[in-house]
Amino acid sequence: MLPYSPWLAWLIPIIGSLSVPIIAKINGKLRDWLSFTFVATSSIFTFSMLPDVFNGRSAELQVQWIPYFNLSYGVLIDPLSVFMASLVSFIGALIMLYSIGYMAHEEGLTRYYFFMLLFIGGMIGLVMANNFFQLYIFWEIVGLCSYALIGFWYKKPEAARAGMKAFIVTRIGDVCLLLGILILYLNTGQLTFSAVRNSASPLSASLLTTVALLFFGGAIGKSAQVPLFVWLPDAMEGPTTVSALIHAATMVKAGVYLVARTAIVFPSLSSEYLLAVAGVGAVTAFMAATMALATFDIKRVLAYSTISQLGYMMFSLGLGTSGGWLASQFHLMSHALFKALLFLCAGAVIHVTGTRDMRQMGGLKRYMPVTYVTFIIGALSLSGVPPFNGFWSKDLILEECFKLGGYMGSFLFFVGTSTAIITVAYAIRMTALTFMGEEPNLLKGKKLCEAPNVMTVPLIVLASTCVASGFLQPYFIGFMSQILPRANELSIASIEALPLTVSLIALIAGGLPAYIIYVRRSVSPETFTKGRFSRYLYKILANGYYFDSFYNYVFVKGVSYISNWSRKLQTGILNVNMIAFIAAFLSLLSFFFAALEGGV
Repeated sequence: MLPYSPWLAWLIPIIGSLSVPIIAKINGKLRDWLSFTFVATSSIFTFSMLPDVFNGRSAELQVQWIPYFNLSYGVLIDPLSVFMASLVSFIGALIMLYSIGYMAHEEGLTRYYFFMLLFIGGMIGLVMANNFFQLYIFWEIVGLCSYALIGFWYKKPEAARAGMKAFIVTRIGDVCLLLGILILYLNTGQLTFSAVRNSASPLSASLLTTVALLFFGGAIGKSAQVPLFVWLPDAMEGPTTVSALIHAATMVKAGVYLVARTAIVFPSLSSEYLLAVAGVGAVTAFMAATMALATFDIKRVLAYSTISQLGYMMFSLGLGTSGGWLASQFHLMSHALFKALLFLCAGAVIHVTGTRDMRQMGGLKRYMPVTYVTFIIGALSLSGVPPFNGFWSKDLILEECFKLGGYMGSFLFFVGTSTAIITVAYAIRMTALTFMGEEPNLLKGKKLCEAPNVMTVPLIVLASTCVASGFLQPYFIGFMSQILPRANELSIASIEALPLTVSLIALIAGGLPAYIIYVRRSVSPETFTKGRFSRYLYKILANGYYFDSFYNYVFVKGVSYISNWSRKLQTGILNVNMIAFIAAFLSLLSFFFAALEGGV
């Protein structure tokens, strides 16, 4: 590896972010291209670590920070950390290159590039951290950057609200993670991954389950799982490049990484914990896929798709097997590549048409051939069509569910297959509405053309990886198996006949009706919403199962009601307020002493 690679991989983007305001004063174009160069350089350093780790040379480098609390800062060089860092920096570099064209006419670009670089550096720092304390610091940096970038167009009320919503909802998960870290430290006196795993005073089974569930609570918030998924669809109010980075390389992948790392640090996790992870993942995968079917905003369709695919990764981790762990990470890589591609293609379409509503698109394949072909490749990968990468990773998950058997394995196999059917349907729907048919009147008279080269080159590169990366499965297994606690159980994955057959049937079951309705247009989609029940069901899906409405009624309006009620108690007369305060204080004091005396 290159000298100091584990440190420079995340320090270069962070230092680069600090230099952006200075560079911007010299030249705006220089700022844009240097921002890309910072991430590309980081990518070179992360990729330089791959050969060493592939050959079994993992390492841990650390420096003592606060000796009294036994806290240090350091980096962990192992297959999981280097794989994640390479993925983040590679996709981050392509998105930064794309940004040069996509964001060229926007205001506030210094702020944009500052937070994008900090975002990428924070995510690389998160996955390279060798202890939970350092991980949490970068976890919060990533959260701060997402808030700032989702609300980048802060003058739009929707964008400002979306940024605040993401910040508040993910804070719930962050509190869970922080509590888990505190409990872990108070009971073991350690926070370094290796020290916790080899601790002389290991956690009891119940305490270990509690800590693991709290960590999973953090992952639910960050990776937008049920019930804390509501922030991610609204996050589409930010620039499409931000959406691509959040969905493909940062933020939402942090939660999956945390659950995967937890499985390595605590190899003996309880069945209750695994059931929680698998259950939440399965419910999320299915529900989010159904919501994508009833959405016309192209970015929100992709957002629900991300939530669904993250659910796949989670329930694969919940299998509790080496194969399930591996399948989730392989799907994480596949999803990162095809979702970055789909978002950047969507960005090119929005850049040209000026709308996100697919009902106002159509016929664009004649004007944007490169975007159309690359979008098709991304959609085929998402659908799990062979030989694209999504086929290999999704089928590996379903195969592991099939191998597990029993009630849990059978249930997850059924949910995964059902979700796959819906995924094919909404992928075809999205592609057809955007690129096929005749262009609507809204687009007639507009100058429709292909995006500039600086935007199409990243699309071509990502499309190539979607075709090629699936064939890396045997090498991926060999690379990642070094970190697994039960590596001897693992063998090169082979495709079993029954899961493969079911998967191909799922492609036909979801693809054929969608093709007839949206590509051939032989049947109108409105035909399926004429009945009373179907209209009711469609309304539920279009409103996201009313999670947002429920939260708004219970929490937003509830807090507002309490606030208004407490405001009425505030008379503004100091003497009255002091009497009320003293009375309340004495009441609490008497309750406390009564409890000490055993009276309560």
